[in-house]
Amino acid sequence: MPRATRTSHQIIVIGAGIAGLAAATEAARCGLKTALFDDGLLGGLITNVGAIHGHPGAEGSTGADLVNTLLGEALEAGVDYQPGAVTEMDRMGDHWRLANATSPAVILATGAELRTLDVPGETELTGRGVSQCAFCDGGLYRGQDVAVVGGGDGAFQEALHLAELCANVTMILRGRKPRARPTFVRRAADLSNMHFRWNTEVREIIGENGVEALRLHERDSLDTGEEETLAVGAVFTFIGLVPRTGLVAAQRSEDGGLVVDAEMRTDQPGLHAVGAVRSGHGGQIAHAIADGKTAAQAVWRAGWTGP
Repeated sequence: MPRATRTSHQIIVIGAGIAGLAAATEAARCGLKTALFDDGLLGGLITNVGAIHGHPGAEGSTGADLVNTLLGEALEAGVDYQPGAVTEMDRMGDHWRLANATSPAVILATGAELRTLDVPGETELTGRGVSQCAFCDGGLYRGQDVAVVGGGDGAFQEALHLAELCANVTMILRGRKPRARPTFVRRAADLSNMHFRWNTEVREIIGENGVEALRLHERDSLDTGEEETLAVGAVFTFIGLVPRTGLVAAQRSEDGGLVVDAEMRTDQPGLHAVGAVRSGHGGQIAHAIADGKTAAQAVWRAGWTGP
């Protein structure tokens, strides 16, 4: 079979989450011939958010609605949107080369994956009571007791949604205080069916055909080995992110994200990184949008004019 012809662009954005969509739109508005590649999971993790809070203009909207709005803006600006996973890329001379496209500049916006607990029973029971999307699966456990593992914004947002559906929601946090914004914490604390287990970690997820219980360990009792069992019908885990950096060999920080400067440049020529794939990302929608715009403007100013 003949090889696919590579198209040339002045800038390629990989990943159509919030940061990638913002980068592609800004690049196109700067007059750059822009391609946006995505693996088909348009929007990334934010599409699992049932109600956005704290972002002007999108308050109360779903993550999917916001993504569709941003995609519309990108297409209107002239972005060439190409669904399809990018599995490899390399630098050839003064251009980055993908399977079917080349460009002198690439903005990597591949985002991150949700971290797993890595405990016995998790893999076996994923999809049978182990979930990372309360807005997707919460309705399956209506009226039951469930648990949420994590203490950040995502964990509290998911727990608050579950509290509307489930009999009791127990939040399991490794620390002695949450990392979530105070408004989420106050809302959770005010609910009679929300319960908190501080300084506690999950050691095992127990069940045969579905989740039946969690084996918990209070961290203060590590030396004694004391454990207890919490009966639940499901567990939802939100314990952080793992940046998706596998496409490139750029410098990484201790948190696994790509190291960038103030203009989102990595240590590789013509390669920028934005959003959750980069080290130090703030985690909010506004941060992702700012990252994308900063990188696109940096490419434009640098004169990566390409074809």
